[in-house]
Amino acid sequence: MTGPIIITLLMTIALLAAGVWVGVGLGLSGLIGLTQMLGVERSLEIAGKIVWEQNTNFVLLAIPMFIFMGELLFHSGIMSKVYLRTATLVTGIPGGLLQANIFACTIFAACSGSSVASAATIGSVGFPEISKRGYNKPIALGSIAAGGTLGILIPPSIIFIIYGSLSDTSVGKLFLAGLVPGLLLACLFSLYIGIRCTADPRLAPGVERCSFGKRLRALAGLWQMVLLVFVVLGGIYAGVASPTEVAALGASMALLFAITSGHFKFEILWHAGLAAVRQTSMILFIIFTAKILSMTLIYFRVPAVVVAWVESHDMSAAHIFLMVVAIYLILGMFIEGIAMMVLTVPFIVPIMTTMNMDPIWMGVVICILIELGLLTPPVGLNLFVLQGVTKEPIRDVIVGTMPFICFQLLAIAALYFWPDIAMFLPRAVMGG
Repeated sequence: MTGPIIITLLMTIALLAAGVWVGVGLGLSGLIGLTQMLGVERSLEIAGKIVWEQNTNFVLLAIPMFIFMGELLFHSGIMSKVYLRTATLVTGIPGGLLQANIFACTIFAACSGSSVASAATIGSVGFPEISKRGYNKPIALGSIAAGGTLGILIPPSIIFIIYGSLSDTSVGKLFLAGLVPGLLLACLFSLYIGIRCTADPRLAPGVERCSFGKRLRALAGLWQMVLLVFVVLGGIYAGVASPTEVAALGASMALLFAITSGHFKFEILWHAGLAAVRQTSMILFIIFTAKILSMTLIYFRVPAVVVAWVESHDMSAAHIFLMVVAIYLILGMFIEGIAMMVLTVPFIVPIMTTMNMDPIWMGVVICILIELGLLTPPVGLNLFVLQGVTKEPIRDVIVGTMPFICFQLLAIAALYFWPDIAMFLPRAVMGG
């Protein structure tokens, strides 16, 4: 059995290294490996069942709804107004518009489950203003790239929806578990910016101050976002609707806001719908092809062998945790986050269960590790999206994100030593 396993894994690595689309590489190697064991007919039958199950999964239906909601807010210009009002609120605070980047990314994260969409939106809206005022570009780019990663941690999160589907855990509990760590990271980013800009005011020159009345009007102008977040998260936490149902409600509200914004055109609806279809198709394609490869490895009994190996070596929970972190840090440099998660969760969750680690807590840790993958070259997606939006050198983007990566590692360490950072809210609200 060792030979087919090695062939399958080497084929996967070779296809991904050759630049083949992630979904194609995973699915092709998985099918060939499955065929070696079960034959062509049986392998295609299993692959067909996996495709059907994934594409008819009610939980995963939330993905296109949340993407559509975020795209509508972006294309209708609502997020541009949110950024400008946020910039007014934070005037006078050390860091100025850099603080606005973090604040606006946090708000957008609560309305869209996509980190890439958050980084692209704030980058296209905020960076021209930042550049015009003479801010230090690396720290400005780093604040946008790192702030964008909050999109997959602060609920609603597409990553949590996928993880919940893979690990058979409550998406509602995952959303609750990600809220405090997400806000904690946002505060750490903001604190770092404030301290650095206080120590070196040249990083954020010309910080203006606004009157109390102007700030109050700016705060009142955020009512659409506040209402949207209240409906989406409140509906889940109050137990009146499932994540999929509130996703559909949130998308409907975003459409209503776009229509009443005064700038609505049919092209907005077209672009938002097209983006939702493209991104959902990509995500679901990666999910079911990675599931095919995971099924192949399950038929080869790889997860059972890994669990038995861990148990035989009498490894502690700390050792396992450090191994998981190291694996995700390495894979995150080369593999897209969703593919990485779909490939690894079937192995990691059983191991964590044997070590009495809570799968909800582990979902938050994995989410932050995927955030790190979005910021680490050579395949850090947020880095290249932001570079494409701003047209700035990729070196400046990478240099600017390094301090924020340190804070994400610090958050992972804090979650290990104080799990209640993530688990307090799920236990308090939903029990268990």
